[in-house]
Amino acid sequence: VIAALIGFGQAAVGFWFSDQVALAASGARPATAEDHRYLVNVAEAVAIGAGVPMPKVYVIDSPAPNAFATGRDPQHASIAVTTGLLQLLDRQELEGVVAHELAHVRNYDIRFMSMLVATLGALLVLRDMVLRWGMYGGLGGGRGSSRRSGRDGGRGMGQGIALVLLVVLLVVGPLVGVLVRLAVSRRREFLADATGAYITRNPEGLARALEKLAGYSGQRLEVSEGVRHMFIVNPARQLGGEGGAGLFSTHPPIEERIRRLRSM
Repeated sequence: VIAALIGFGQAAVGFWFSDQVALAASGARPATAEDHRYLVNVAEAVAIGAGVPMPKVYVIDSPAPNAFATGRDPQHASIAVTTGLLQLLDRQELEGVVAHELAHVRNYDIRFMSMLVATLGALLVLRDMVLRWGMYGGLGGGRGSSRRSGRDGGRGMGQGIALVLLVVLLVVGPLVGVLVRLAVSRRREFLADATGAYITRNPEGLARALEKLAGYSGQRLEVSEGVRHMFIVNPARQLGGEGGAGLFSTHPPIEERIRRLRSM
């Protein structure tokens, strides 16, 4: 019961305050119309094209080009871009990136991923409950007298097999959960690319932006591992770090994203 209460509490905090946590973890600061008029104007134009309210706009002081969006719905959306992104991209490319990020909000990706994580967590809790029942409750009959040994032999063997399966799930379950979450995350990136291209009616703008992000070789953006999956490209991927293509990657290969955009 205590674990359930703590789990629900963490889920509620993560859902209602995830945007503030992500912005704080990335070192973002609010953009102002005076200092960042160009960015604010682009965000306003893209929001009109997407049919969503104007998001809160933030800037991250880093030469590494990147961006992310957060918010549980379009009415509580925020986007953050690095100063390096503003210097690297032209207007059409920047519009493509901002549209991609607003697409995450319009597609309710934050809410969807929160529900997915909560569902996988609930399945793991259920597995642990069954495991503990088998260890502490279901095996109680095995301690009876020898007169019942023949009668309970079949049941004991069945319980033993069940325990072996549960132990396997204890090891494999979390791994499968992570793989499912990452696979869904990669699919949502493809969806955000397509939705962003639909918003701007210009797939080439986002494709060129991704090309520039893939070719970046300067200083890496240092952010917490817990928010890397939110960026348009994984900050760890730049400079040849982790996060490339594979089952454990948070993003699909940039080359494949560009190919799909240019095939539209």
